[in-house]
Amino acid sequence: MSSFLIRTKIYLLIAVFMTVSACISASKKTTARMGLTKSATAADLIAGLTSYESGDYPASARAFDRLLAKASPNDSQLIFIALYYGIRSRLADGRSLAADSMFETLHGFIPAIQKQELELILGRRIEPGRNISPLKEYRMIARKLGVVLPLSGRFTEFGQAILEGVKLAVQEHDKRVPPEKQVLLETLDDGSDPVRAAALGRNLASDSLVAAIIGSYENETSLALSFAAAAAGIPLVCPTADAPGLDNLGPLVHVLNRNDKGMAASLARFSVQVLGLGTFGILAPDDERGNLLADIFAQEIRTAGGVIFSSLRYTSLTSNFENQMYLLNRYLPDAIYLPAKSSELTQLASQARFYGLGQSRLLGTEQWYSERVIRLGDKYVEGTVFYSPFYENGEDLRWNEFKDLYEKTYLRPVNRYSAQGYDAVGLIMAAADSLPTDRKLLAENLNHLDSYPGAMAVYTIGSDGRVKRKIFILELLHGNVVKAGAEQNVPENPDKDLQIAPLDSIHPGSSQP
Repeated sequence: MSSFLIRTKIYLLIAVFMTVSACISASKKTTARMGLTKSATAADLIAGLTSYESGDYPASARAFDRLLAKASPNDSQLIFIALYYGIRSRLADGRSLAADSMFETLHGFIPAIQKQELELILGRRIEPGRNISPLKEYRMIARKLGVVLPLSGRFTEFGQAILEGVKLAVQEHDKRVPPEKQVLLETLDDGSDPVRAAALGRNLASDSLVAAIIGSYENETSLALSFAAAAAGIPLVCPTADAPGLDNLGPLVHVLNRNDKGMAASLARFSVQVLGLGTFGILAPDDERGNLLADIFAQEIRTAGGVIFSSLRYTSLTSNFENQMYLLNRYLPDAIYLPAKSSELTQLASQARFYGLGQSRLLGTEQWYSERVIRLGDKYVEGTVFYSPFYENGEDLRWNEFKDLYEKTYLRPVNRYSAQGYDAVGLIMAAADSLPTDRKLLAENLNHLDSYPGAMAVYTIGSDGRVKRKIFILELLHGNVVKAGAEQNVPENPDKDLQIAPLDSIHPGSSQP
């Protein structure tokens, strides 16, 4: 991350805790006590954020420890920032006991609502269906939607794209209702900063006119916003984030782009029972998402009667897959499961062919549904079978309707980020029925939505808040995406009680563009 972006994030953090601290006591010289003007304190903040962003979690933890040592006991917001990053750094580094100890020592210096958010981070597991914070009773007055997105900084393009979809959905809704039932949007910029996202979420939750929140774009800011929303008791819809840890935050947090373990399991059964494949290799990224999908796929393959010859991993620093391909070539499996990012798939597919694995069927996730993969992958991706909740010609999806509306409104080609923002509003409005609404009633209705036809998927939300999407098993043939030969014969299997990766294994700052 560039020096300019790091400093921009620091200015945003400073603005958050300076504003809150000023409200606590205008007569006190809060800024001076914080030591923000002192070069040593600024250096610790820069060092901590830089290390955190780069994945050097031990160094990040040390920097925020130094920051805590310099903070005044009255500087609750500076203490919260240092606690947030200090705890996340320790959890990412596998030091859960140290994170617990840090919280127990210092939680008395921060407000109660922020204490609850840190408890969610440390808890890591929440029983399905458990309501994190009892919802208050509201009158039928809520007609605002809060939107928290990166509208400045490194992910501005994605934030703006999501916002375009949100606005388009609101415009379509408002055309059909009288003025008193129209949606009021409150759009806020989190600057890709998780602490700022959490603060914005708290502010929105404190406004009884806000019915629900939509946001953010990347995983880290969406997690922080989710902690705030869950602790404050307000429904949140995450349109693009896919951190598995978001699934553990209870019935108020709805992740549209979640890594649905049922999809990986369905592909595994289809591969054995329909395609007739018997032996498999797995090559997955060594991160939370990759390990989760690889483990679920392997478990279901064995249950269906198949054999896993080899399950390999690679890190984000891997630029050549020669070693992994040689190991897979020892077994010449019938198929190789590649739950990788779309930016890695063409290289993986071409290297599989180069190292003698051309006869192995390639299998994957919705990341294969990419124009870049289809165009650049060419013959190397031919015949790949993958699962996806999105299929342009899929039954019940409103993709073509959305595409026409978007291109007519914005006069440029459609994108999926805008479609996900569009769907987020659609789900909320389907649950609300009409505005104004009651926040508690909206939360209950969201958790009973069944087969809502969106642009990107057909969504069902359970009582635990988890989003399930209709699955398509698809194949790449001659540069086109088509239904796999006997896709309609995929055995039904809703989410089984498979292990979800704990929150402390999340890699901070990760995102899935």
